[in-house]
Amino acid sequence: MDAEGRLAPVAPPAEPIQAQQRNGATAAAKRREAVGTIVQSSYIEYDFSKMKDSKAGFMVDEATGDAQQEDRAAQLQRLRDEAKRYDPPLALDDGSGTTKQARCFECNTVELDFQFFNVFKARVCHTCKNKLPDKYSLLTKTECKQDYLLTDPELRDVELMPHLLKPNPHNTTYSSMMLYLRYQVEEFAYKKWGSPEKLDEEFERRTEEKKVKKDKAFELKLKELRKRTRVAKFSKSASRRLEAKHEHVFGAEVEDPTTGMTVRTCAECGLESEELVM
Repeated sequence: MDAEGRLAPVAPPAEPIQAQQRNGATAAAKRREAVGTIVQSSYIEYDFSKMKDSKAGFMVDEATGDAQQEDRAAQLQRLRDEAKRYDPPLALDDGSGTTKQARCFECNTVELDFQFFNVFKARVCHTCKNKLPDKYSLLTKTECKQDYLLTDPELRDVELMPHLLKPNPHNTTYSSMMLYLRYQVEEFAYKKWGSPEKLDEEFERRTEEKKVKKDKAFELKLKELRKRTRVAKFSKSASRRLEAKHEHVFGAEVEDPTTGMTVRTCAECGLESEELVM
């Protein structure tokens, strides 16, 4: 009791040490659950979707990189669009309202090359295509123009000359290659020129014409070269004449019996002097 006769407050009993330890362990477990359990492993997992390309520390123009990515994306989109055109057909319409299954023109199999069928309307299988390269091989636009004398507008007309587009093997940013089926090119060229023999005649005529033009150009260049050589030689000899005075050194006199005149020739410059003997 205190001086005034009131009871002093009683202190609460001390918590046992084991209870304190249990409470501390419970709190630590709660903290681990909140933070997450740390699991030891022999490798590290990276989330690439959250990583940023630092360009290896180099200063890279972002505009150039974006343009290259856009070109790559456009090229991939063109390839996807081309791939959509090659869905395999199931049947052919024979014109009478009924349909029949498409078969190879050479061996009558149903396993067609659907890319050739959709682009060139050619019914051929992979085996026959590889077995008959003289008929089913592909030609570039340059080969069609040089060997079959076809023009650029004719080759660009899809109705006249169907063609297959493929990325340029030298650089994907260049224009796509235009490939043509050999037998279709030959049929169109023979129809245009009349026959294979007339095509060969026209090819030989153009080859000879190119040769004549080339020879004329060569002769013209050779003539110009000779003219420049003569001018240079004359200029050199003229400069020599100006530098030093030339004195003729004539040789012995030679008499011409027909004219009765004597001729003397300079041994250095070749000047001839004629004298009449009286």
